Amino acid sequence: MAAKMHSVTKGKRSELYVMAILLENGFKVFQALADTEGIDCIVLGEGNKFYPIQIKSRAEFTKGDLVDVDHFTNDMFIIIYDVLTRKYWIIPSDDYQRLSRQRILKDGTLLYRLTMTKNNSPELEKYEEQNGIDVLTKRVSSTSP
Repeated sequence: MAAKMHSVTKGKRSELYVMAILLENGFKVFQALADTEGIDCIVLGEGNKFYPIQIKSRAEFTKGDLVDVDHFTNDMFIIIYDVLTRKYWIIPSDDYQRLSRQRILKDGTLLYRLTMTKNNSPELEKYEEQNGIDVLTKRVSSTSP
């Protein structure tokens, strides 16, 4: 019988799995030593430009909720990883914000919650697995601003 795994351990395992996916797809990935500003790793793009990655994982999605994000930086990507199905979505932060609902927490933090709905499911498919890899590839390989 396997021992119950701590949530921090589960999260780190998911981060490493997602980084392995990125490496397998030819990206140059650098792991952050500390999760500051929501950055778990960085992908090196054309012209030695860095693209921050925030990895969010869940073992169970309830009522279609995927993840909450409150830290964004320019050119960031949010990668959502479903531990049970091993599906993932790679979403540019500007698209993540556009697709999300906003709410303000008691401390004033602006939170963006992405929910899988019938309306946004077709939009999210554009970022699912290989489609998401293609979006990331196009953004980090493009020389246009």
